[in-house]
Amino acid sequence: MLDLDRIQHLAETYAPQELFAALVWQRQFNLFDGPQVMTDLANHPDLWESFVFTKPVFAPDKRGLSFSGVVDTLLAMANYRPMPDTSIIHFVQYPADTLYVLAENRDAIVAQLMELGKKWKADEVYAFDGSMAEEEDWKFRSYLSLRLKDGLWGKQSDQDRDAIVISYWWD
Repeated sequence: MLDLDRIQHLAETYAPQELFAALVWQRQFNLFDGPQVMTDLANHPDLWESFVFTKPVFAPDKRGLSFSGVVDTLLAMANYRPMPDTSIIHFVQYPADTLYVLAENRDAIVAQLMELGKKWKADEVYAFDGSMAEEEDWKFRSYLSLRLKDGLWGKQSDQDRDAIVISYWWD
């Protein structure tokens, strides 16, 4: 059931990035430590522009794997029930296992973000900018490259910056 007063308060009080930060903070599983990841991101705001925590996205998604992750998330949220700490039954609050970070595409920034992946003990860390061989589909590669080129707005239009997406996945 949705509490519209609470939703309105959250919407008026928090930015979308803060809501995703709260989802990251809640999660701890295997080697993933949400509070540690959030602490590091908060301590290094110069390294990132935005982030989203979700199920992995596969592109191009010829086998529907990304949609499967969306369905898993929808089912987990539909079946979630708050339980006391003493309960032997615990529901996954938000079943994300992949963090996507949008950053400026500069070598020094990307290197530091890749190092954070090691610190966070991510199972896989990838950088996507549209030029990498791992991105098999040339149409997707071209689209991604076009979207990320000058994708971050500067204070003046001639100062736009190239972007890159770093993904961190935990099993």
